[in-house]
Amino acid sequence: MTGPRRGPFLLGVFLIAFAVLLFQVAQTRILSVVSWYYLAFLAICVAMLGMTAGAVWVYARRARLATNVLSTLLSDSALMTAVAMPASMLVQFSLVTTLAPTATSLFALALSMAAMTVPYVFAGITISLALTRSPYAVSQVYGVDLLGAALGCAAVVGLLELIDGPTVSVVAGLIAALAAQAFARAAPPAERAALAGRPRWRQPASAIVALAVLVAFNASLSTGFKPLFVKGDIESGWRNRTERWNSYSRVVAGRPVERPPSLWAPSPLIDKNLIVPQATLNIDGAAATAMNHFDGTKQSIDFLRYDMVNLAYCLPGIRRAAVIGVGGGRDLMSAHLFGAEEITGVEVNRILVDLLTRDPFYAPYTNVSAIPGLALHVDDARSWFAGSRESFDLIQMSMIDTWAATGAGAFSLTENGLYTLEGWRTFVARLTGDGVFTVSRWYDRGDVNETGRMIALGLATVMEGGAIEARRHLFVAHDGFIATMVLSKSALTPARLDRLRSETARLGFRVLVDPDGVPESDVLRRMLAATDIAGLDAVARSTVLDLSVATDRRPFFFNQLRFSDVPRLLLRRARGGVREGVVSGNLSASVTLVLILWLSLLAVLATIVLPLRAAARTASRRLMRAGTLYFSLIGLGFMLAEISLLQFFGVFLGHPTYAMSVCLFSLILSSGLGSLASGRFAVDRASRVAAWGLALGGYLLLAQSVLPRLFAATAAAPLAARILICLAAVMPVGFLMGFAFPTGMRLVERIDPEPKPWFWGINGATGVLASVVAVMIGISFGIDVTMAAAGACYLLLVPTARLLLLPRT
Repeated sequence: MTGPRRGPFLLGVFLIAFAVLLFQVAQTRILSVVSWYYLAFLAICVAMLGMTAGAVWVYARRARLATNVLSTLLSDSALMTAVAMPASMLVQFSLVTTLAPTATSLFALALSMAAMTVPYVFAGITISLALTRSPYAVSQVYGVDLLGAALGCAAVVGLLELIDGPTVSVVAGLIAALAAQAFARAAPPAERAALAGRPRWRQPASAIVALAVLVAFNASLSTGFKPLFVKGDIESGWRNRTERWNSYSRVVAGRPVERPPSLWAPSPLIDKNLIVPQATLNIDGAAATAMNHFDGTKQSIDFLRYDMVNLAYCLPGIRRAAVIGVGGGRDLMSAHLFGAEEITGVEVNRILVDLLTRDPFYAPYTNVSAIPGLALHVDDARSWFAGSRESFDLIQMSMIDTWAATGAGAFSLTENGLYTLEGWRTFVARLTGDGVFTVSRWYDRGDVNETGRMIALGLATVMEGGAIEARRHLFVAHDGFIATMVLSKSALTPARLDRLRSETARLGFRVLVDPDGVPESDVLRRMLAATDIAGLDAVARSTVLDLSVATDRRPFFFNQLRFSDVPRLLLRRARGGVREGVVSGNLSASVTLVLILWLSLLAVLATIVLPLRAAARTASRRLMRAGTLYFSLIGLGFMLAEISLLQFFGVFLGHPTYAMSVCLFSLILSSGLGSLASGRFAVDRASRVAAWGLALGGYLLLAQSVLPRLFAATAAAPLAARILICLAAVMPVGFLMGFAFPTGMRLVERIDPEPKPWFWGINGATGVLASVVAVMIGISFGIDVTMAAAGACYLLLVPTARLLLLPRT
C-alpha cells in the first residue's frame, strides 16, 4: 500500500507543530494570571515532559502500530491533541494552585501539571509517528516541523494583542484539528474511505466546526471560558466592566463606586469622612490600582496631597516630572496637582494607556487628557529613558510591580528590570543637577525587607555615580507599611532636607533615613556606613534576608529569601514563627519550586525512565555509562542555556512573554538547522568533537559576560531592534547546540543501536528536571552562573564523546 500523500502530510506536520508552540507560549500568559509569573517556566517543563512521554508511548507500542494505517494514527492523535488543549485549559482554570501546607494543595498542583501535560503527550505521539513512520526523508519532515514550531512562537504575541489568552488556547486546538484533517486527507484512497465511514463525532471536520464556534463565542462574549480562581481567590466578574488581554497582561477594569480614596500611605490629616468616585484596575489578578475621577479641577483630586508616595513634591523647583508606570493615572494627577508644568508618563502596557485616553467610558472618567503639558509613551521604561535626551526634576516610581511580582505575600521569583542597579543608573542619568528619583515600596519594621533592598540599591546607584558620601543623597520616610525614598542626584542641601523633614512631620509620617540622623535598624546603620558597593553587599551577606544590590545578572529584587534558609524557615512557620509578608511569600514560592522539582522527578521516572529501561538491558556497561552521561549533559546544557537566555531577554525586552517567543523561535529554528547540518558536517572524529565542544562551551561562557554589556549598550534601541539583537545572539549558539543530539545518536549507533531509545529518553528526562534547576540556580547565584553552567556541560561533552569514540573492546 502506498504511503500518505506528501503535500497534505507535510501540511499536517507543520500545523501540529505550530499548534503546540502556540499553546505552549499562551500557557505562560495564562499561568501568569491564574498563578504567579515565576511559574511561566512550567510551560516549558510540562511540554518537554509530555512530548517525550508521547515518543516513549510510540516506542513501547512500536510492534502494534501498523504503517499501513499511518494517516489514521496521525489524524487520531492530532484530533486528541485538538480536544485536549481546551480541555486542559478548563481543568487548569478550575483548580486552586495556591500553595498551602496540606496534601490537598500538593494534589491540586500535581493535577494541574498533569492536565497541562496531556495535550503534549498526544502531540508527542503525532510528531514521533510522523518522524519515524513516514516514507519521507526525516530531514524533510523535521524541517517542516521546525518551521511550524518557530512560526507558532512568533504568532502568539500578535494573537494575544487581538484576543484573550483562553481563546488563543482554543485557537491552538483548532489548528491541531486542521492538522488532523490534513493527515486524513493525506491517506491513500482505501484508508481515506475507512476514515470517511467513521461516526461524525470522530471526524476532524466536526472538531474544526466545534472549535471554530468556540473561538468565536469565547472571543466575543464576556461569559465564555474564564478562570474561576486567580492567584488562589475566587474571581467574580459581576463588578467588572471591561476585561482586556494582551501579551503583557490581563487587565480588568471595575465599575466606578463612591468610597474613601485609595491611597498607598494616607496621612492622618486626611478627612476620614471623605468619599470620592473611583474605579479599580486589576492587572493579572494581583496588581490593583485606582482610577480616580478627575473633572478638570484640582479640587477633585486634592486628596492626593495626603499620600506619602508624593512626599518629594514638597521640594521646590519641580517643573518637569516623569512617571514610571502610569497605571490608572493617579501619579500623573499628582504631578499636575503639585504644579508640574510638563509631565511625562511611560507605561509598558498599551491597554492601560488606551483605557486612560481612548476608552469611551474611562477616558472621560479619568480625564487625564485634560492635564496640561502631558505626554504619554507606550514603552519599556528603561528603554525609553535610555533613549531619551530629556531631563527631569523628578522621576516617580510608586509601588510599581511589573508583572505583579510583589514580595509581600506574593510569589516573586521572577526577574524585574526596573529594580536593578543598571536600571536605576539609567533613571538617575535623566535627572537634572538637583533632580530626585522617588521610589515607594513595602516596609516592615521587623524585617526591613523590600525597603532595605531599596535603600541598598539607592546607595549603590549614587556610589556608582561617584558620590563622596552616599548617605547624603538619601531621605526615607515611612508610615509603618510603606516607605518612600527620595534619592537626589546631588547631595541634599540643608534647605532641601529641612523641607523634607518638615513635610514628613506635618503629614504625620516618620523619618526612617536622614543623612544627619541615626536609623533605629542596625542593618540600615551599617548600610549607611558603607563606602562602596562591596561594603553594601558585605552588610547584605550578614543579614537574615538577602538585601544585596540587585543587578541585571541577578535581577530578583523581590525575592529576599536564600534557598539555604528554606528548611530553617519551614520549621519556624510550622511553629507559627513566620509572619505574613515578604518572608512568608518568598518561602511559599521557594517551596513550590522544590515541590515542582519532585513532582517532575516522579513524572519522569513513571513516564520515561521506567518504560525505557528494557532498551538498556543488553548494552555494554561502558556504553551505558558514557552514553547516559553524554545525553544527560546535553539535556541539562540545553535547558540551562534556554532558561538563562529567557531570563536575560526578560530584562532586555521588558517582558517574559516576548522573551519566551523570541527565545523559543530562535532556538527551535537554529538548533533545527544545526541538527540538519550535522548530517552533512558530521562530528565523528576526536578533533571535530573537540572543536565543536570548545566552540559551543566557549560561546556560552563568553556570552554570560558579554550579553549584559551588549544589552546595556543597546538598551535605548526600539523593541524591534532589541528583538533582532536577541536573535543574533541566539542563532549561533542554537545552531551549535543542534549538533549535540544527532551526533550522540550516531556515536551510539556505531557501537550498539539497541539502547538508542534509552538515551533519547534520558535526554528528555534531564531536560524536564533542568528547567526547574535552572530557575533555582539563576535565583540563588545569578543568570550568568546558569549560562556558565550550560557552557560547562557542553565542554564536558568533549571527554565524554571521546569515550564513545573509543574502539569497542
